[in-house]
Amino acid sequence: MGYALFAQRKILLDGQLNNAQMQQTQRSNEQYALATQTLNLQQQLTSLNAAQSGELAELYGYLADTTEEQARNSLNDEIKQKEEEFKQEEDDINRQIYQVSSKENAIEMEVKRLDTMVTALEKQLEAVEQAEGQAIDRATPKYSGVS
Repeated sequence: MGYALFAQRKILLDGQLNNAQMQQTQRSNEQYALATQTLNLQQQLTSLNAAQSGELAELYGYLADTTEEQARNSLNDEIKQKEEEFKQEEDDINRQIYQVSSKENAIEMEVKRLDTMVTALEKQLEAVEQAEGQAIDRATPKYSGVS
């Protein structure tokens, strides 16, 4: 392979390697942002559960203190409505967590694919550089006794 071909191959591989590394960095940044989003959603869910527990505990306390049938029925209806609202809110957040986790998993697979690509390109580049070095060594005349 001529020196110009070695140079062209190295330039091409360098470009491909830089592109793959840039994509790898972008995907890793996306993965980090999604992980942060998942954490925020999980914290939101925890806060929601705590608020719901407090609100329901208060309603159950009123129910325990109430002896009038109509008031008890009204409180039971309110408790049932609140539980349904809370369940819907929890389901919405869990759905969001699932969607974000799915995106995160897809990006993780992309990052692994890019890792493999970067490694392969690095090996190709190293092989071209070694072949170029060997070609230069063969083309350089050896003079005995000259340092």
